[in-house]
Amino acid sequence: MKKIISILFASLLFSVSAHAGGMIGIKYGTGELEGTKHAYTAGSNDYSAETKDVSNEYGAIFAELDLGDSPVALGVEFIPYTATISVDGNSSDSHLELSDHTTLYAQLSHDIDNGGSLYVKAGLATADIGNVTANYETTSINTKDSSLEGVMIGVGVQSAELGPFGMVARIETTWIDYDDVSVTTTSNGSATVKKTADAELTTFSISLAKTF
Repeated sequence: MKKIISILFASLLFSVSAHAGGMIGIKYGTGELEGTKHAYTAGSNDYSAETKDVSNEYGAIFAELDLGDSPVALGVEFIPYTATISVDGNSSDSHLELSDHTTLYAQLSHDIDNGGSLYVKAGLATADIGNVTANYETTSINTKDSSLEGVMIGVGVQSAELGPFGMVARIETTWIDYDDVSVTTTSNGSATVKKTADAELTTFSISLAKTF
């Protein structure tokens, strides 16, 4: 999946550079990640489901290609850094890393009177999961999911062109509903314990892009 997305990303960037009707931009915003750990049993101990959230700033780069004269564009967004996420609220420092978060999407725009536009977008988000660490003496990790995938929807408003250089600004909010991810551990006397969680990500951002 990571290799396919990288190829699509490079192809789209080349297409945007070679044809009129596209843009390349940067994005800055804040995201709130809400994760839910599902209930499970390890040995003689039952653990209840638990939901927590965390907010942080982020940045991304994106590219879009208009489909002819239609109001539809195809785009890709990439967050170029790794995020370390704690998966335990105590001093054990159990954590995982998310990297190469990439979103492929389609966007539908509607022009408004001031020369700007309103738009809605939907697509697929994916990220790599790595360095999963359970810092308990009684717990070892046997297997784990290696990727995170989810469905993204968003809405935003785009300005008219700012000056003579084809720059535009955007304000946008998106929501991503990620699929369940699982890890299998040996813990509390149980040879195999499957632990599952899911997450949702809500973002608010501003963007600046160069149109072509």
